[in-house]
Amino acid sequence: MSPLGAGSKTRNPGPTAPWDSTNLAHRAAATFFQAARVKGGCSIRIAKRIPVGGGLGGGSSDAAAVLAGLSRLFGEPLSRRRLHRVAAALGSDVPGFLMNGPCIARGRGEKLRRVRLPRLELLLCFPGYAVSTAWAYAELDRLRAAGQGLTRPAVSPKILLASLRRSELDRVAAQLSNSFEPAVFRRFPALGRARDLLVRHGALAASLSGSGSTVYGLVDDKGWKDPMAALARSGFHCVKTNTI
Repeated sequence: MSPLGAGSKTRNPGPTAPWDSTNLAHRAAATFFQAARVKGGCSIRIAKRIPVGGGLGGGSSDAAAVLAGLSRLFGEPLSRRRLHRVAAALGSDVPGFLMNGPCIARGRGEKLRRVRLPRLELLLCFPGYAVSTAWAYAELDRLRAAGQGLTRPAVSPKILLASLRRSELDRVAAQLSNSFEPAVFRRFPALGRARDLLVRHGALAASLSGSGSTVYGLVDDKGWKDPMAALARSGFHCVKTNTI
């Protein structure tokens, strides 16, 4: 990212990402300049590695990176609180990517508290297609209006954090849930099969990431049974990664 004349330009966001002002990184730049009352612009080049529509926050992390980068380039004209408000206006999960580490999110995702977590090993299973976030929220609202209970009892952050810090991964796994699953798995049953395969072949737990389409599995790196081969035989490609 580099300062430019008036206006902003976005280059190489990827084959399925928008190139125009609807790109979230472009919107972040425009919103920053307006909020900071800075007369300027920038050129943004995106090397897209996180799949579009995968539920992994690729667009939101791009937007957060733009906000953080522009803030540094232009001498931090916005307070930290103001910058987070700008981030929240772009998307509920954008502020979380400004935290540079794990945090507990409440509200729409804008109420954040930093936490210390041990490193967790994960498998990410991306099916090769996207799930529309707008559709997922609309379908979730429709099912809730029909009286279908989709949300499990609220997870206690204290219990969850205590389990994480003691590396009690079985207790952590018991508390993982995602309210989007009934709606998304009904339309995309292969994602439900991927979750079941992960658990059946060694993952401690598995769930949909965000509104999809990626399914993740929590694994124990010590003596774990690798489910990747079983998923590959069923046509699913997984990537092994870890939290930071």
